[in-house]
Amino acid sequence: MECPKIELETNSDACNWTKEVKGGPRDAEKDRSELPQILFITSSLYKYNAFRGFLGVPVKLVSLEMEEIQGSKDEIIMDKLQKVRHLVTKSNFVFVDDTSIHMDGLGGFPGQYAKDFLKIGIPKVLEIASKVGGGCVYSTIIGVMHMEEEKIVSKLFSGEVTGSIIQREGFESNEFKDFFLPKKEECEGIPSSIGRVNIGRYKAVEKAKKYLIGIGVYGLLGGN
Repeated sequence: MECPKIELETNSDACNWTKEVKGGPRDAEKDRSELPQILFITSSLYKYNAFRGFLGVPVKLVSLEMEEIQGSKDEIIMDKLQKVRHLVTKSNFVFVDDTSIHMDGLGGFPGQYAKDFLKIGIPKVLEIASKVGGGCVYSTIIGVMHMEEEKIVSKLFSGEVTGSIIQREGFESNEFKDFFLPKKEECEGIPSSIGRVNIGRYKAVEKAKKYLIGIGVYGLLGGN
């Protein structure tokens, strides 16, 4: 089976870091090629911007729409990683993510099938919430695949935020994030600039950042 066509977009901020090298142009080019870089695979510019901002280092966007399998959250994210494992090299750290919405009144549904569920439209989602209750958990799971001692390894990082789907009279929007209100305690210790539904994503990215720091890569990416 052929790999899906991939468009790689290099953002300007992905070049705002350098490493001093000695020798001629070829030596410099070789040295740069061996430096680690982060690839984030998504069809959502919103998710990319959030991931890049929270991680705090240059990130390259790989624009790709992937068909999702049915399965658990871990199975779905691992399947996504397998579909892009051909992008993994000694220097490429490949990241993917997936989000879930677990409504209390629906026994945790739609869960990892949130993307399909939201296709019914926000008005219908609000109608359902008004009948069964708006309590829900919005979660994000982030996966990374990279080389370690000549082997490809995978790691998963999760984060979630508990809150409610709320009605906003006179307010029109087709975005779920505009109708989600986290519990007050969920905001403690979270930068005020973090959007409400992004609290879970922020927590997951923080775990990924700590992992990159732990394996000695974050500093090479330009992180402090």
